[in-house]
Amino acid sequence: MAEIRIDTDLCKKDGFCSVACVQGIFRQNEKGTVPEIVGPESCFLCGQCVAICPHDAVVHGDFPDGSVGDVKPEHESTYEQVLQLMRSRRSKRAFRDKPVERGDIEKIIEAARFAPTGHNAQGTGYVVVQDPDRIREVGRLTAEGLRKMAKPFHSPIARIFIRRAMGARTFDMIAGFIPELEHLAKLYDEGTDVLLNGAPALLLFHADTLGLSPGTDANLGLQNAALAAETVGLGCYYTGFLVSACDRDDSIARFLSLPEHHKIYGGLALGYPKLTFKKWPERKPARVTWL
Repeated sequence: MAEIRIDTDLCKKDGFCSVACVQGIFRQNEKGTVPEIVGPESCFLCGQCVAICPHDAVVHGDFPDGSVGDVKPEHESTYEQVLQLMRSRRSKRAFRDKPVERGDIEKIIEAARFAPTGHNAQGTGYVVVQDPDRIREVGRLTAEGLRKMAKPFHSPIARIFIRRAMGARTFDMIAGFIPELEHLAKLYDEGTDVLLNGAPALLLFHADTLGLSPGTDANLGLQNAALAAETVGLGCYYTGFLVSACDRDDSIARFLSLPEHHKIYGGLALGYPKLTFKKWPERKPARVTWL
């Protein structure tokens, strides 16, 4: 159980902690009084209390001195700056023949780990693959995984059961992609890597399958990482076919020695890009319902 208390000498009785705590552990029964601590065993260590108190009056055993940083106004971004980063981010698949610096990868992992997670689980793990032979093997296993996905769709009997299990709409959608999956696997076998595109590094996001929201958590972190990659001069793209292969087969997870019961939920191919985009194309208007 977390050790939580309020330093009454520092507390200004503003009640910010009671408003910010989603678990209701801080309870200010009357305005202008020091909040009470109620049910600290329900704390899931989100850090809202220590982050919101401007007087450092909240003492939390899991956030000792030095573990809470100050927000620096001079580093805050404007809406226009953030929007430009998001608009200008492109999936880059052409990489320079240059190893990715470890420090650059560490920077984007640092951004990824601050993404929100369900119930503050922070259960996402990261695997960085830079060895060329290992990357090629991951590519081979991805191609093999795509073939395994396609195989049942060639059996009339299997198609009947798959259609019943998935429903007609989902089945028809996936069946439409089968020729493409087989084509991509064939190209890889023939020496044309359209799955990983010769990326000098892979960053894979994995988590325990029994987590509350492991897939969502991993991909929230991945989006942070993809945006951070732009700021350090790295190009990247989402390795969707690799993730699809991992959805139905654990060969890649076993090859990379992931912990038992862990699954790859997201992946980025990384490298220093050959091309620099100076423009951003417009996208479809947002489909919004105002209620």
